[in-house]
Amino acid sequence: MTGAAKGIGAAIARLCLGAGHQVVAADVDSAGLSTLRAELPGLQITNLDVRELAAWESAADTAEAAGGPIDVLVNNAGVCLPGPCGAVSEEDDRLTIDVNLIGVMNGVRAFLPRFLERERGHVINVASMAAFAPAPDLAAYCATKHAVRAYTHSCALDHRHAPIHWTVVCPGAVETPMLQGMRKKRAGAVVFTEKPMPPERVAHAVLDVIRSPRREVLLPSGRGKLVRLLGLFPGLLSRGMDDAEQRGLDALDR
Repeated sequence: MTGAAKGIGAAIARLCLGAGHQVVAADVDSAGLSTLRAELPGLQITNLDVRELAAWESAADTAEAAGGPIDVLVNNAGVCLPGPCGAVSEEDDRLTIDVNLIGVMNGVRAFLPRFLERERGHVINVASMAAFAPAPDLAAYCATKHAVRAYTHSCALDHRHAPIHWTVVCPGAVETPMLQGMRKKRAGAVVFTEKPMPPERVAHAVLDVIRSPRREVLLPSGRGKLVRLLGLFPGLLSRGMDDAEQRGLDALDR
């Protein structure tokens, strides 16, 4: 599982380990991983930059040599570097794409051949409600989450006759360090029109889908269906966005 040092990833690690699963927590944040392992002694950790395919291959080999075949891949690592599209640097946009999208693809490249050879496996890609509808200040982030959803479903179609499960998890706002960074910058205000959910809620959804695989999970379900519908009408979104942003700013001021 990637992006495991904090936030959603750490919550998934705690819950899955508590449920009796063996868990390999991966992150570029070595210090954060060490802190998590001190809390969870049974946790296996590995430093991983998801942008590097060779690092993925090495991490997969090491993890399977230590703990046996891995049956579930959770691509959770992500970054959000908000700002108006013309103001975000090329470097920040490239980092967003490389981590949020290429990182997911690299994980699939590293593990799919193993899953196919063993004739079992489950790929779980954590996207976002941003996979359905665009939002101001979040152009690159929304683009990558749209892409992760499309990539997941396309991979599932490629391997529709293989005994492998594919799931994309699309949560709304989650109380994580990423969201705290947005709050400090007062960026992506529309995100704050809803009360952020605790990361444990996403972790429970991931554990549930490991037990009973589904192709797509929306959190919360009702809002997810509404956002998915609104995403079909970009003109309607544009007309209501000023009010939505103001509600988000008002929420930040409370």
